[in-house]
This record gives sequence, C-alpha cells and structure tokens, in this order.
Amino acid sequence: MNKFELYCMIFLALDADWDDTQDEELGKYLSDANPFLFVGNVSAIRNIYENFCAFVGDREITVENSYKIAKEYVAFLANDAVTESFGLLGQEQWMDGLREYLKSEHKGADE
Repeated sequence: MNKFELYCMIFLALDADWDDTQDEELGKYLSDANPFLFVGNVSAIRNIYENFCAFVGDREITVENSYKIAKEYVAFLANDAVTESFGLLGQEQWMDGLREYLKSEHKGADE
C-alpha cells in the first residue's frame, strides 16, 4: 500500500459520511483535498496531499497499520468536522472498505 492509496482511502471514507451529513465544513475540506479532480497523484489544492506526504514521512504503510496512520493524520488536521466524521468509522469498517478499494482498479495503484 502506498501513500496515495492511503490518502484516497481517507478521502473516500470522509466522502461517504459527507453524502449522509452534507456537513459544510467537511465538504469544504473534501473539495480542497479531492484526489480525483486532476491527473496524477495530487489533491485539488496541491499542498494538502504534499502535507499528507510530509506527515507520513518514510513510515511503511501496510493494510494492518493504515487505520492507525489515518487516525493520526486526521488528528493532525485539527479540523473538528473531519475528526468527528472519521471518528464514526470503526477499524473493521475501514478494513472492509480498504480491501474492496485495493482489489479494484484505482488511481495511484501504480505508484
């Protein structure tokens, strides 16, 4: 698993909650962080993905530790709407979604 895949998974998890809540603050973050608007492994506002990469650093990302790293990143953002949204997602739900995502064709798989 690579950084961009983890970043996309975080985005998709938050986006699923936004579909239900339509929370304005969460929506603003998702608009800026969207990794699917442009070609390449970038976010809509480029420095959001760049900051994510800096946060992750050289840590190895595995399926097993991905939820922990995602939670740490969400806490690092210090965005109440993002924290609340991600907090609704349990590790089992994360793992189920992650397995589905990784076995499907997806952007960033070749990174």
